[in-house]
Amino acid sequence: MAKWNPLALKLLMWVMGILIVMGSGLGFIGGTFFSFDTWAGVTASVAGVAFGAGIMIAGFDPIANVSWVRALVLYAILEVVWQIFNAISIGRFDVIPFVIAILVAVLILVLYPNKPALWMQTGSTSAGARA
Repeated sequence: MAKWNPLALKLLMWVMGILIVMGSGLGFIGGTFFSFDTWAGVTASVAGVAFGAGIMIAGFDPIANVSWVRALVLYAILEVVWQIFNAISIGRFDVIPFVIAILVAVLILVLYPNKPALWMQTGSTSAGARA
């Protein structure tokens, strides 16, 4: 089973990248009517599409792109927190993003071959090498 882990990790990152791009693309519809994000000089849907595309590109070689894998885990954690916050504050809970986020985070933690690399570690590197 472990021989399929690299392929499964790549496919997981690709699928999540596609879902993020698709969801962000659909966000353009809401942004057309209420474009609050542009008040800050950004367009959230464009940022989401760029993030999803980055996840897909990193999916070609997740081992060499550990920062993108970390970003996907962070996204999954934030999605879970957001859904819980929404449920408590305004009574809206979307079960599909909640379940997908948990599954993605767990699968990445299971499939990623170099688990210590996922955690930001402070090593004994010199200050000049940390740029």
